[in-house]
Amino acid sequence: MPGPSTIVLVRHAEPLAGGSDPGLTALGKRRAELLSFMYQNAGVTAIFTSDLRRTKETAQPLAARLSLTPQELEGLNISAHRNRVLAGPSGVVIVVGHTNTVPELIHALGVEPTVQIAANEFDRMFIVSLTGQGAANLLAIRYRA
Repeated sequence: MPGPSTIVLVRHAEPLAGGSDPGLTALGKRRAELLSFMYQNAGVTAIFTSDLRRTKETAQPLAARLSLTPQELEGLNISAHRNRVLAGPSGVVIVVGHTNTVPELIHALGVEPTVQIAANEFDRMFIVSLTGQGAANLLAIRYRA
C-alpha cells in the first residue's frame, strides 16, 4: 500500500502562557522528549506540524533524533492536510497539531466518531492504522510526561 500505514496524531505539548506564538514550558519540553523516546525505533518516515512554534518544538526532539525535517501543514484546510499526509512515504507518520486540527484530521482519515480534545489536555495521542481496503482503525491513548 503506498503512503503511510500508520499515522500518529498528537496535540502539541504544554505551551508557555501569553503571546501569539508561545514556545513550550519545561513540562512541554519533557513531553516532547518523551514523544521522541517513544517513536525513535518505530519506523517514522515523516513528521508534520502546523506553522506555530509550539507544534514545531514538540516535534523537534524526534525530528533531530531521526534526522528528519518536519513539513508544515499551513492553515485549516483539513482536506489538503489529509492529502499531504497520505501522500507521505510508507511507514509511520507523526502529525503534531492542535485541539481544532487533530480531531478533524482523524475524522478526515475515516475514523468515526470524531474525537475531542479538551483545552487542558496535552497528553492525548491517537494512532490511526490504515488498511488496504480504505478503512481506518483508531487507538486513543495518553502519554504522561
